[in-house]
Amino acid sequence: MVSSTMIVSMFISFIIAVGTPIFLLVFFKKRYKISLIVLLIGMVTFFLFANVLEGLLHSYFLVWNKSTKQFFENPWLFMLYGGLMAGIFEETGRFIMMKFALKKYREWRDGLAFGLGHGGMEAILLVGINSIMMIVFAFMINNGTFDSLLINEQTIEALSPIKEQLTSSSPFMILLGGIERLSALSIHLGLSILVLYGIHKRKIIYLFLAILIHAVFDFPAALYQAGVITNIYLVELLIAIIAAGSIYWVVKSKKLFEDDKRAAS
Repeated sequence: MVSSTMIVSMFISFIIAVGTPIFLLVFFKKRYKISLIVLLIGMVTFFLFANVLEGLLHSYFLVWNKSTKQFFENPWLFMLYGGLMAGIFEETGRFIMMKFALKKYREWRDGLAFGLGHGGMEAILLVGINSIMMIVFAFMINNGTFDSLLINEQTIEALSPIKEQLTSSSPFMILLGGIERLSALSIHLGLSILVLYGIHKRKIIYLFLAILIHAVFDFPAALYQAGVITNIYLVELLIAIIAAGSIYWVVKSKKLFEDDKRAAS
């Protein structure tokens, strides 16, 4: 049986992952008049560069190619690979779309909108949709219909770990997945503004800085996944510290854009 606490935790994670981007969309639209076009481009950018292109690369190096799969079993190499690939694909994607698809959108609020679209799409795809699927599976386990899905070896291999996770994992661990999206969304807001500021100042160094920050943000999770770090609370603390720095940059960067606009007028 899946406990009611587990189901509630998954529901709260869903609310955080989906509700937070929606709340921020309404707030930013009312407060800063953000562009929905920029928001949508941010969403498309995450899906194209992270889900599709980066996903294909991971499939090749970590699944299909046996040599590289074995090579990246080293946790430190896996950390470097995972963090850098995420940084390169997502930040380069930001740069390309902002520079060539959003030529008329160069204000601070545009970086905010892009980051919300990018990070919001990530939260919805990685946690929101996954939470709904897990809740459905939880109810199926509790009413006895889940085992009807185990019709062959492939479905048994795919679904048995899900049942094990739902019946034995800590509800708080599930809840952490939703809470972590708040940190990730903060990072996406900051990195989007950073990349946009680099385009605004015509300095490519800001793109490289964004790639580095993104990689560092992903390092703790990669080390936890590889078993090097075993304390999940340490991972979340490190991520939250980086997210706090990102929020500080988001707030302070507004003045930089405004000062440049006044100087140009």
